[in-house]
This record gives sequence, C-alpha cells and structure tokens, in this order.
Amino acid sequence: MIELTEPLIASFQEKGRVPPVPLAGMARAAKNDAVEFAQFVIQDGYLDRDTAGELLASQINRTYVNLSKTLFQDDMVSLLTGEIAQRYQAIPLYRLGNAVTVGMANPNDPQVITVLENFLMGKVSPVFCFKDELDSAIKVNYQSAQNVDVLAMSLDLTVFQSGELSDVALAELLDSKPLVELADSIILLALKERASDIHIEPKKNEVVVRYRIDGELVDRLFLPKEMALPLASRYKISSGMDITERRKPQDGRISFELSMKALDLRVSCLPVMYGEKVVMRILGSLYTSAILNLDKLDISPEVLRPFKATLKHPQGILFVTGPTGSGKSTTLYAALNFINTRDINIITIEDPVEYDVPSLNQVMVNDKIGRGFKEVLRSALRQDPDAILVGEIRDTETARIAAQAALTGHLVLTTLHTNDAVQATTRLLEMGVERFIVAPSIIGVLGQRLVRRLCEFCKAEHTYEPEELRQYFYWREGAELPVFYKGAGCEHCGGSGYTGRVGIHEFLKITPQIREAIMRERDYDEIMSIAVQQGFHNLRYDGFKKALRGLTSLEEVIRATASLEDD
Repeated sequence: MIELTEPLIASFQEKGRVPPVPLAGMARAAKNDAVEFAQFVIQDGYLDRDTAGELLASQINRTYVNLSKTLFQDDMVSLLTGEIAQRYQAIPLYRLGNAVTVGMANPNDPQVITVLENFLMGKVSPVFCFKDELDSAIKVNYQSAQNVDVLAMSLDLTVFQSGELSDVALAELLDSKPLVELADSIILLALKERASDIHIEPKKNEVVVRYRIDGELVDRLFLPKEMALPLASRYKISSGMDITERRKPQDGRISFELSMKALDLRVSCLPVMYGEKVVMRILGSLYTSAILNLDKLDISPEVLRPFKATLKHPQGILFVTGPTGSGKSTTLYAALNFINTRDINIITIEDPVEYDVPSLNQVMVNDKIGRGFKEVLRSALRQDPDAILVGEIRDTETARIAAQAALTGHLVLTTLHTNDAVQATTRLLEMGVERFIVAPSIIGVLGQRLVRRLCEFCKAEHTYEPEELRQYFYWREGAELPVFYKGAGCEHCGGSGYTGRVGIHEFLKITPQIREAIMRERDYDEIMSIAVQQGFHNLRYDGFKKALRGLTSLEEVIRATASLEDD
C-alpha cells in the first residue's frame, strides 16, 4: 500500500485545484491508502488518471505506466501464466535491454520482484499501475484462440447432435460455467485484438467467429457447428432478447464488466440458413483514456487550429460528419475535453453513453419509455447548459431544437451521416429545418474518415512510377518523385502491414460568404466552390499528406476516399 502523506495530498490539491472540503473528505474515506484517495479524485473529475498515477509513482520513486495506453509484447506477456500474473498482481509489458518492464500494483515489494525474476529468468524493472488497470489487462491479455478452443472442447455437445433440445435443457446449459466462460472469452479476445465488431456466423459444418480489426473482417475462430444454438442463445439472454424466438431478428445490449470499466456492446441477432448470426458492436473502448485529447488524434495543424478556435465560440452548432465507425464520438469527446472546465455545465445526450466522464452530465436515451433525443434535448435546455453534445441528429424535430438552442446562447456539438463537410450545410435543410434557422446557427463542420495506420516495425519507403501517381499529383518535369511508404508485413501486425487506425480530416469554417450562400439557397457545388476559394482542403488532401508522412499508405487513402471523388 502507498501511504497517504500530507505532501502527497498537497500535490493532488495543487494539480487538481481540489477545494479543501471535498479533499479532506476523500482523505478520510481513503483511510491512509493513497491509491484509494487517488481513485476518489479521479472519479470526481478533479484529475485525469495519468496525472494521478504520476503523483502516486513519484511518492515511491517509481514510474507510472497507464496499462490502457501501453503496447504489450506478446512474447513477454507469455513468460508468466495468467494465474501467476493474478496471484502476484503483475504483468510483463516489454523488454528494454536486459530488463523486462513489469507493471505492478505494488512495485516496491522486494519479495514479489525476486519471485518474478525467477519466473522471468532475468532482471525485472518494476513500474506502478492501478489495480483496476492491472486486473483488466490480465483478463484481456491472457486470452487466446487456444483458450477459446479449450473451453469449447469442455462443453458436452452430445445433446445437440440429435438436433432436438428442450427449453429446460437449453436453460440449464445457458447458465453452465463453461458456456459463460466461452462467451466471455470470445469478447475478451476481441478486446485484446482491439476489434470493433464481433461476428458469430453459423455455417453448414462449423461456426465461424470473425473480428473487424482496423476496419477489416478477419476469420479468427472456428468452432463446432453444434455451438451455434447455445452460443447465440447465451448472447441473446445476456442482451435481454427472447431466446425462444428464433425466426425473427432481434436487438439488445450487453454491459460487459471489467475491473477498469464496463463496456457496452450493441447486439444484433439475425436468422440465417444454419442458425442465428450474432453481431456485436463494441461501443466505446477499453483504451478510451489514450485518445481523449485533441492534440493526440493526429489531426493536421491546418485542421486543428480552426477547429479549436470554433470550439471556443460561446454559441452555435458544430458538426462532426462521417459514416458509422469513423471515430466521430472519439473526436467529440476529445472536443468536450478541450472545453471542459469546472465553471461550465456540459450535458451529453447519447445512445448509448460511450465514454464515462465524471465531470460531465451524461444522459442515455431510451425510446421505449419516451426518452428519445428530442425529449431529452428539450429537458436539457432547462438545465442551464453551456454546451450540449447530441449523439446524433436523427429526425427533423431534434435538428430544429438543436439549431434553435445554438441560436439562443448554447454551444451544440453533434454528428451527421454525410459524405463530406460541405454536405452538412444542406442536410438540415433537406430534413425540413427552416433556412433562417440553419444559416445563422452552424459555425463549423469537421468531416473525417479512418484509414489503417502503417505498422511501425515493417513499414519502408516506396517510390511509385510516374504513371501511377499522375492522376493524383502534379509536379514539374524532372522534379524528384514523392516518397511514400508501405508495410511489408511482420509478426507485430499479423502480416497485414498495418496496426491501428488514424483519422483523415477536413474542416469547413462557416464564413459570412458561406452563410449567405446557404440563405440564398445556393446548391452544394456553389457552396463547395466558395469554400475552396477560401482555402478549404478535402479529406483526400489530408490523407495524401499523412501518406507522405508515413502514417498510412497511398492505397488506404484512395480506398477510403474513392466514393467522395466519384460523386
């Protein structure tokens, strides 16, 4: 245990500007446990996890590592079993020189360090991490396809081979420990591999589990065909669906609990030829804290500067546009983090609440009980808000209320599903919102897409032939050809050449000229022409710049923006 000292309390007060009264209450509740005290300060929104962890680590002369941000070397993690890691509250992270860096809840325990050095057969370099991070990291990083196979083999599937199964037998199986562990392990393995979606597809001879990783679907697991019914039923009952109904599509949600946080999974069940296909969208991320800073989202300076300036407006509506899965929510939360101070009131209205932020007032909509976007938005406006995040503009009434709120002294952040930023200027009009409300309310539009990020371990320079580049670039005769990068594929990226994703962006600042064009019923092409004259650059322009920097490949940018260029 890290002792809670007066100097440590003072450092928390200084860094977090915590008022004396709540600070004293948190210190008493922590009962001399500095880590418990830090958790109170984090939960109440006075300090972020990184700063709190660094203050705690400095108390014991160690370094803090946020396990939700760090990359784990699989060969290092495998040096300990999951049981040993849990018993000693430690997980190997990576090797630097002759030492293995190990995340520990108590990095100053000499006995545990000695035991770990025996297991790892070398020097241990201990770093401090929070226990909830450690528990979640152990649960996720010790998952493997082999573990899932072992769990699947432990199930007695003979009852399914006859093709008949009573509801009583199914109910008993659904609560069996092996099936529950198998269903959880499939989700945990998806979290380990940073998948955004899980597809469970019954086929004639097997059940295929596929993960969407960095935007691409990858076959990951192959289970016995008899697993189709119990696995689908387990997810259905976990998400509140009717397990006796197998002829109609159903939708539900699962709250998947980990020590560090609960993740929300949106579940869809669809009857197909050989059973029911289950698709789960992982909403939010176990790694949220790594990406809630605008300066860490790889947004180009020429886009980030005007975007930040627009966020400082006291009123108006600011859109983030793009297709499903393009990172709009992440950008919006980073934007909220940029403007969030303790002297303003921010309310979010979402379906669901993706990121739990203690200092915000977050509301989850529920259409079944009449708590939809428009109903909550009306109520939120009576709560004296300075800024409101509306998760999505779905209907005319919500669009009209949001635009009117922007005109009456509120900053409204929201999303639209449009192909590009300029299209957002006309979308509200198409939805039926009056022109005299739309034109003065919009202050800016950020358009974005996600492209795969090149693997840092295997990317290398690549020079294209002039004829391959001529349709995208112009250069003087005899000038040097631009140098791009490609990933060769290695063990770190699974042979794909890519790991993770990076955003490409465009920002449309609503100038007086564009506002006037909206009022005068100018069409999309005319508004785009005005924007270009005023320095607007599209998504492909930003993508090419990031390809030249080696963040992604030219092929990825062309693929992600092909539909825009064809319009």
